[in-house]
Amino acid sequence: MKIKRLWIPGCLIWIAALMFWSSPAWTDDFDRLRADASRIKTMQADFTQKKSMKILSKPLLSEGRFYFAAPDSIRWEYIRPLKSAVISSQGETKRYMASGGRMVEDTGSGVLAMGIVLDEVAGWMSGRFDANPSFRASLRNEKTMAFITLTPVGEGMAGIMQRIEIAVSRSDATVKTVRMIESDTAETLIEFRNVRINEALPDGVFRDVR
Repeated sequence: MKIKRLWIPGCLIWIAALMFWSSPAWTDDFDRLRADASRIKTMQADFTQKKSMKILSKPLLSEGRFYFAAPDSIRWEYIRPLKSAVISSQGETKRYMASGGRMVEDTGSGVLAMGIVLDEVAGWMSGRFDANPSFRASLRNEKTMAFITLTPVGEGMAGIMQRIEIAVSRSDATVKTVRMIESDTAETLIEFRNVRINEALPDGVFRDVR
């Protein structure tokens, strides 16, 4: 169960890499996606996460901030309703949880699993969307939107996620929504906003946690 909980946030982080494809001329060529994604050096954005399950009377809502710096530095931070942060930089991954009015480092075994996930996320951020043999990647274009779908091909991953769907605007090349279908009765919807690309990141963003 712990790996399942960690995988979902990890899956979310890489989606931001698609937010600013520089070319409005969409193709089915994943080589082109890698070329476009390689131009992203830094990224920061707000996000809203809505977790829906059949057993819940209403969705669980969370808000947070995301930061990325090429080639492999990532910060995924939840702000509301509970504060937590995962930081992966220079080959080291740390997780922090709010406790007693301050952020405390989590040194449990789950941190290692998060490090493995975020290493793969860094590869996705570089545009290698179709490189993971555990997923089959497809790209579909419509009049105003482009859709990327990742479908698990192995039994192990299929038990965690049915598929991931990303809706991208063709007018401004920004991701509008990310929908992760975990099962027939559970899914997670992510919406990104206030996206800023290739701007200076806050000092210590991959080091300091308050």
